[in-house]
Amino acid sequence: MRQRTAVANEVMGSTLTNLPEAAAEARTEGSKPTPFVRGAEFALVLTAVAGFLDTLRFAAYYIPLPFAVNFEEGKILNAGYRIIHGLTPYPPVGRPPYLVNVYGPVFYYVVAPLVKWFGLSFTAPRLLVLASGLAVALLLVFLLRHWTESWVIALGFGLSFLAVSLVRDWVYVLRVELFATALSLAGLYIFAVRKSLLWPALLFLAALFTKITFLAAPVAVILYLLLLGERRRALRFIGWMLLFGLSGLVALGAGTRGWALFHMFLTHPDPYHLNWYFARIWTFGRWDLALAAGAIVLLSLDVRRRDISLPLVYCTLATLMTLTVGKYGGDFNELLEWQAAMCLAAGCGYSALRRYWRPDPVLALIPLGVALVVGLGLAQSPRLSPLLRGCPAAYRFAAEQPGQLLTTNSGAAALSGKQIWLSDLFEYASLGRAGRLDQKPLVRMARRKFFGAILIGDTPRSLLRGETEAESPMKFWPAQFVAALLQNYHPVARFSCIYANVAYLPNALSAPSESAHP
Repeated sequence: MRQRTAVANEVMGSTLTNLPEAAAEARTEGSKPTPFVRGAEFALVLTAVAGFLDTLRFAAYYIPLPFAVNFEEGKILNAGYRIIHGLTPYPPVGRPPYLVNVYGPVFYYVVAPLVKWFGLSFTAPRLLVLASGLAVALLLVFLLRHWTESWVIALGFGLSFLAVSLVRDWVYVLRVELFATALSLAGLYIFAVRKSLLWPALLFLAALFTKITFLAAPVAVILYLLLLGERRRALRFIGWMLLFGLSGLVALGAGTRGWALFHMFLTHPDPYHLNWYFARIWTFGRWDLALAAGAIVLLSLDVRRRDISLPLVYCTLATLMTLTVGKYGGDFNELLEWQAAMCLAAGCGYSALRRYWRPDPVLALIPLGVALVVGLGLAQSPRLSPLLRGCPAAYRFAAEQPGQLLTTNSGAAALSGKQIWLSDLFEYASLGRAGRLDQKPLVRMARRKFFGAILIGDTPRSLLRGETEAESPMKFWPAQFVAALLQNYHPVARFSCIYANVAYLPNALSAPSESAHP
């Protein structure tokens, strides 16, 4: 027993990157997993595959929907439309039209050809997001196979990424996070397997120029190289990142007269509270307790052998980056990279524990816990939210109205081929309160009845109620706009469609169109 423990401790002194070579020396007859542990691992693989197929079922239901299922989808589609017509996705923000595109240019320019080839539709860009999710799962499998030398562990923990409810709810939504996560993991894979620095740097920069919060992977590589004592390689990697990154920012700023930098860095003045962070992280984090256990095992083993591994560094930094969800405008999509990092660290931690200590039924709790969480989600069925059931009628109303349209559902304006005058109500309000845009022109346009129709999420009653409330993050419309709207427009139709619940027409006009159902 002492001899086996001594061999194990000696092997644990090697880096996790070299686990396959070290494992060959450490295997003994007594370290083979028990049938119970084997059964738990195969149960995880089977449930992960079932969850993966279930996620594809959800995606097949939602991807063809001809309306936006998230407020950001219309903005991204419109940015692609602007690009193919020779316009920048980063116009001036101070005055109408208030178009705010907070992400880096990479994803917008990838979506643009899809808009050109397939027209104004959400289907093709959503398929790109689904492909990004599949790429993330595949890269997790390959990374885990490289680090654990086990296809069973790699498939179980890698495919479970696509099987959990957090990812399933975003894999069909036109957002940038899965695309950026795929770029980050591709960089990690090339760094871990091929020991390259240039290509990982370029891939990490592509992720950063997709969304600026994707810092976990490049910083993990820098810290890992420094921990290994490879200071020259770390400095070379930092040099590549700075050279291409700063050059990209300078070119982007010069090409848009600085407005791209404004969109990317200065459009989030909304408040931050740790209470919001803990409430949001716990919503999905509680389902990741089994993955967290695997990551904690990896942490404890790394500390014991005094050699921190790359998966642990990456998982730690990805966990720190989840702090961004504490912004008032934060959402659960900001947890997607963290979910991938958790799968990676948990798989490596479980593999290390399985290899170097005598297997025990307690060991099976990690894969069984992940399998249980995945299995519980299989009972759900895709269905259209009540908040979206009226969107086809709302979109028809938007398309049929002559003249200009003001709507807080940018998808309705984008698909109808109309000018988007207000791409995001939340950003319009928060930037207005911060003094970074002028809200008065929109008020004057409402007073002059510039818009042939207004399609927003507020009823007259809710607008008046908001006017009496104290200034808070919940108050979006300035009081002057509320007064101008209620004096010059009247409601004509209601729809069950988020951000497009109530349609207004100018007082001089009568009758709603036939497509509107009061």
